[in-house]
Amino acid sequence: MTRYDRRTWLLAACLSALAGFVDAVGFLKLGGFFVSFMSGNTTRLGVGLFNHGRDAAIAAGLLGLFVAGVVLGASVGRLADPDRRPALLALMAMLLGTAAGAAMAGADRIAVVLMAVA
Repeated sequence: MTRYDRRTWLLAACLSALAGFVDAVGFLKLGGFFVSFMSGNTTRLGVGLFNHGRDAAIAAGLLGLFVAGVVLGASVGRLADPDRRPALLALMAMLLGTAAGAAMAGADRIAVVLMAVA
């Protein structure tokens, strides 16, 4: 990062803040599960397998959605090869914008699914 200009640093800081915000909102909506912190969900999966099957199912579902998002992002990046960064940013904007719209419409489950995929 030491070779990047201020604009790139600002973009990185803004994207990091957005990622933290999205994970915090997801954490609150899901009652203690994460939409982007997969090691936390893996821990919740392990604990859930021994204590609460429902918790294990939620954690497993979030892990699956995360993997689906990785596959989607890799596919979009491969299709848009020379312009992969703008294409991936557009994909994230679309997913998170749709999640925000779903949350405002009261469709919290759809919003959480879209955030986990993003």
